[in-house]
Amino acid sequence: MTEAINTTGAGLCLHGITLTAGAPPSGMTGIDGGTVEHVAVGSVVALVTRVREGKIRPKRSNLAAHNQVLAIQHAVLPVAFGTVVNTEDNLRRVLRQNHDMLVARLLRLEGKVEITLRVYWDTPNIFEFFVANESELREMRDRLFQPGRAPSVSEKIELGTLFESLLQQSRRRHAARVVEAMTPYCDDLRATDAGDEKLIVRLACLVDRLRQELWEKGVEETASQFDNHYCFKYGPPAAPYSFTDVDLKLDEES
Repeated sequence: MTEAINTTGAGLCLHGITLTAGAPPSGMTGIDGGTVEHVAVGSVVALVTRVREGKIRPKRSNLAAHNQVLAIQHAVLPVAFGTVVNTEDNLRRVLRQNHDMLVARLLRLEGKVEITLRVYWDTPNIFEFFVANESELREMRDRLFQPGRAPSVSEKIELGTLFESLLQQSRRRHAARVVEAMTPYCDDLRATDAGDEKLIVRLACLVDRLRQELWEKGVEETASQFDNHYCFKYGPPAAPYSFTDVDLKLDEES
């Protein structure tokens, strides 16, 4: 399904790569109102917009157009917004060199969605929660803050260090439990670093669309293993972008 692409312009703004059989119709609106076109090599097709400048402005309309191109029903390997390939020949060379790998990645993602699962400590004060559940921390807190005594700065730091150590140990332990319990319900999963003190684990789960309901039951079953001090939340299914990491080395010339 190779389509002719006009030869004017600075290059091709690359949105993503999909299987030729699942490519959307050409003619969608792309960057700066341009037309989304196809560059196909074998079983894969790159979705591109012809642009006149090498640097794409991240204005709202361009971001929306880029995301709209990627919002197709079939598996797609997204490319970072603003990626411009200088010539069609260079793009075809990259697609040929990576053809089999791209096909394998796309076939693996076909029919899959990504669902993000977050597990939190559900408590208003995480420090007091640990004080109540960790005797070592409780004993140090009571010793340093006993009536009539003001702890030194170094003692406060020591208390904070102990709390942080216990927090990380508990986070790793609980995260491992969640990963082990959810693995049978996922085709793949990836844990990301906790960015919130109360966040235990954030899991990107690769799930077959047809097994979504079973995955949700897996979350319920896993959550039942924890008491009311823990909260499980998950979002709507989305494109599996966390599992599409591919380095095409587009900046290399042949």
